[in-house]
Amino acid sequence: MATYSLVIRRLLICSLTIVVSRAITSPLLTLFVSDKLGLDQQDVGLLLGIAVFIATLLALYGGYIIDRFEKRRLLILAMLSSAIGLVLLTFASNLYLTTLTLIVTETASALFLIGSKAVLSENLPVGQRAKAFSLSYTLTNIGYAVGPMLGVVIAGAYTAAPFLIAAGIAFFSIFLMTGIPGDPPQAPVIGRAQSFLKTLITLKNDRTLIMFTCGCLLSTVVHGRFTFYLSQYLLVTSNPGHTMQIMAALLACNAFSVILLQYQIGRFLKREQLRHWIVAGTALFIVGLIGFSLADSLISWCLAMFIFTLGEIIIYPAEFLFVDTLAPEELRGSYYGAQNLAALGGALSPVICGFLLMHTPAPTMFYALSALAAVGGLLCFMSGRRASLKQN
Repeated sequence: MATYSLVIRRLLICSLTIVVSRAITSPLLTLFVSDKLGLDQQDVGLLLGIAVFIATLLALYGGYIIDRFEKRRLLILAMLSSAIGLVLLTFASNLYLTTLTLIVTETASALFLIGSKAVLSENLPVGQRAKAFSLSYTLTNIGYAVGPMLGVVIAGAYTAAPFLIAAGIAFFSIFLMTGIPGDPPQAPVIGRAQSFLKTLITLKNDRTLIMFTCGCLLSTVVHGRFTFYLSQYLLVTSNPGHTMQIMAALLACNAFSVILLQYQIGRFLKREQLRHWIVAGTALFIVGLIGFSLADSLISWCLAMFIFTLGEIIIYPAEFLFVDTLAPEELRGSYYGAQNLAALGGALSPVICGFLLMHTPAPTMFYALSALAAVGGLLCFMSGRRASLKQN
């Protein structure tokens, strides 16, 4: 990290603190909302799903806003909104207020993610962006490795404390943003003055972006919420105690693999070879999924998880870097906002997998996910080839 400018270092550190802020509350959110509103777990899941779905759609407009206004101020606004939302959540006793609060916090998180990518792209030469995206993802996993443990420990003292502390971390992270300058005077170009409708038309007409986003959505069904469908599968095929043991080992394997290897592998990604890297990542997903379907011991589960994680390590920065190659300078935020729609795949994943587990033999779920990964990888490869032909 020392090789980057002060602006990039502060942004990366801020990204880590925001992830820690979210991760502290992640293992407690469903239980906290359930206790506050008296809802069962199915209703809580529906509530969270609705909040994520609406926030993902709003992030499309958020990308457009990022292109039109000063990014530093918008990042600060996102962090402040997240802090206020987390505090309000501790007082929420009404279903509608809780839903609105969750939408605010989820939208703020998406806006910060899109804005931070745009700032990284603006402040780094092309050759350093893949390494920066990989480093950002490494820090994200460090945050999710540490945050949930802190949240559980803090909740032992006072149930609402993790949410208040998370809000405090998000708020005080704002002061790190003082090291990030505003947009340069020449930034507001004519292209940024176009309306949101015209921007949507531009995005709609970019067939390469649409094909790639569809491929990413299918891929996200596989890797976006993999902890959900793995736990669903284990609960169907074994007892809760065995499920907890396996899941703890898999989460540790995933986190350590990403932390140790993400930056090392990510620095080898080249823009000219992205479609081939994505195919390699997709192949690793498929091998990992088949490994899950055959796993019969803790070691075999962890080996399959390691292979699956290698695919995740490749796919994450490759997707962002590919969008970076497609996006016109004046529409970078809008393109990242459009690609963020792929996050809907993560919301669909538990629904699809739950249906398959109820109506088919349990291992069928992994073969269906393998098929989705293959189709998603094919769409991404075709879009990469299409982009390469356009450039030539």
